[in-house]
Amino acid sequence: MQSGKTGTYVSVGGFVVVAGLLVLVAAQLHGIESKLVMQEQQIRALGEATDRMSARRPAEGTASTTVEVARDEQPDHVLHPDVPDFLKPKGYHWPRPGASLDGVLRRGWPNGDPKGFNPILEGSADVIETLATLCAAQLAERNSWTNPDEWYGSLATRIEVTDDSREFTIYLRKHALWHPPIVDLNDPRHAWMKGEHEVTAQDFVFTLDMIVNPQVSNGWLKSFFKELESYKAVDDKTLVIRWKKSEFLNVETTLSLLALPRYLFAFDEDGKPLPKESLGLRFNQHWYNNKGFMGAGPYRMASYESGNRMRMERFEPYFGEKPAIKELVLPIYTDPNQTLLKLKAHEVSVGVLTPGQFREEVQAYEHATTPPKDSPFFDGRLKCARAPRFGYFYIGWNLDRPMFADKRVRQAMTYALNRAQLIDTVFAGLGAMSTGPFQPGSPANDPSVKPIPFDLAKAKQLLTEAGWEDSDGDGIVDKVLRPGDKKRTPFEFTLVTYGSSKEYAALANVYKEDLLKIGVKLDVDAVEWSLMQKRMEEKSFDAFTGGWGTSWETDLYQTWHSSQADVPHGSNHVGFRNKEADAIIEKTKVTFDRDQRNELFHAFHRLVNDEQPYTFLLSKLDYVCTWNDVKDVVFAKVRPAINMLPWSVTRAQ
Repeated sequence: MQSGKTGTYVSVGGFVVVAGLLVLVAAQLHGIESKLVMQEQQIRALGEATDRMSARRPAEGTASTTVEVARDEQPDHVLHPDVPDFLKPKGYHWPRPGASLDGVLRRGWPNGDPKGFNPILEGSADVIETLATLCAAQLAERNSWTNPDEWYGSLATRIEVTDDSREFTIYLRKHALWHPPIVDLNDPRHAWMKGEHEVTAQDFVFTLDMIVNPQVSNGWLKSFFKELESYKAVDDKTLVIRWKKSEFLNVETTLSLLALPRYLFAFDEDGKPLPKESLGLRFNQHWYNNKGFMGAGPYRMASYESGNRMRMERFEPYFGEKPAIKELVLPIYTDPNQTLLKLKAHEVSVGVLTPGQFREEVQAYEHATTPPKDSPFFDGRLKCARAPRFGYFYIGWNLDRPMFADKRVRQAMTYALNRAQLIDTVFAGLGAMSTGPFQPGSPANDPSVKPIPFDLAKAKQLLTEAGWEDSDGDGIVDKVLRPGDKKRTPFEFTLVTYGSSKEYAALANVYKEDLLKIGVKLDVDAVEWSLMQKRMEEKSFDAFTGGWGTSWETDLYQTWHSSQADVPHGSNHVGFRNKEADAIIEKTKVTFDRDQRNELFHAFHRLVNDEQPYTFLLSKLDYVCTWNDVKDVVFAKVRPAINMLPWSVTRAQ
């Protein structure tokens, strides 16, 4: 259920100010089409590379936990012995035989302090993608390096899917343990948390209780469980989840479920049970929400120092293949320049360069006969690669504001943004223009939908058609927005941007100048990430810059269905309501044939391109750099730059 960041929410990397000459629109569009083809080839090449590497044998001492379920982990009895196990063998293994098992890896955390660590409440990509990948354990995982259409067991050792994908009978591992919490267990106040705590079916029941509890502020997640019919713990290690309808994403939603420990989250800090009548409200403000990430995965969050760092240590009692890297240290900061400085000084061993950093440190010298002296980017100390970031970035328009209720106005806003120039210059070519909510080159993306070109004359024409005229000669167009208004409202709006990013500042400055040419005044409000999330959740914006991470399987409901426009803490931030779109979305949920699903996605792509609730910006390429002491750097087919579990480090730092 990513999503957001779809599902989960991700910040857009910024745009650095650079000088550049305007080029002809036709040439720009040709360049964008070339980048789309190039990016599709890069994604395919990454997949082929990991296919080749996945053929290597499993690491010694780990095969029994991955190729087949260990004998003592087999369920004592099964409810449906005639139903085959839905799970497949794990397709890729780590650590590499001979890899160092004592390394420490430092990777920057440039997003500032997380708003919280509770994955049932937080929908941001830094929590749902990065921390959950390292610290959490789902029921099952996709074979992300080989065939993401297949699932292998994680906390589950066997899953029986019956009644046309409506019922899932899940058998849990017998010896999976929760991480010890980040508290002083020698403090008498915390003595009740001492000891080992196994993951049980009751933990999943508690988690589902919290997901569907109307008191819990997680509208973005509730949308995935709208059709949940029932769930129960048959015993400590057997869970049954049942859905009301046979829907395509029942498998995804069920198998990707991660739980929270009931022994911790159903109690206050003194070990007293939270009252049932206010459990959801107390869960929203739970005392552990900001302590750290709690999970049962390969890494345990060992410490969190606000504004300083997070530290993860390999969880030695972990039930699965343990990663080679012993410890992960994530320095926390908000200035993206720190990534480059720390990377060059080897204070971190892996970093993703901003487009401006890539342009100045790498691109400027790629074709030079003499590279700069002592540059780790050219003397072999750093190895870098472009990795597609699965997602898209956009400007979201608040359709509940009268100014943006007319689609002709939103279309005009897109015509007035020189996306091709911004991608080529500000973004240093690290991305391809997006036209909809699908990854360029994916089967869901309709190639017949062409990018709206930069055309100020067309933008001005659309505003005029929508009734916006400069009635008082002050250079700003105006209009009577509401019946009964005695005065005309000038077209002035505020764009909320991610404040620590130079790239965002550049985007806003370029956009501001071009909008003024058609009589629109743009104000910019640059805010920190946590405040930006709050503004979006409360719909307190005219427009904002944002992004979504996309899952392997596409789910449009969370972000685009009309029913989600008024859900507290939901993901339809812009208030998009469209009956035709709803009908398409609802049909995708019950359609299983791949070709038919893609036809529906294409129809939605064409519709959203016409409606322009977002001005789609680009699908980004991350420029990922690692020091030469980081080995086994292989990228998965899903969100390549995030999952570091197969990596190793040759020395402690």
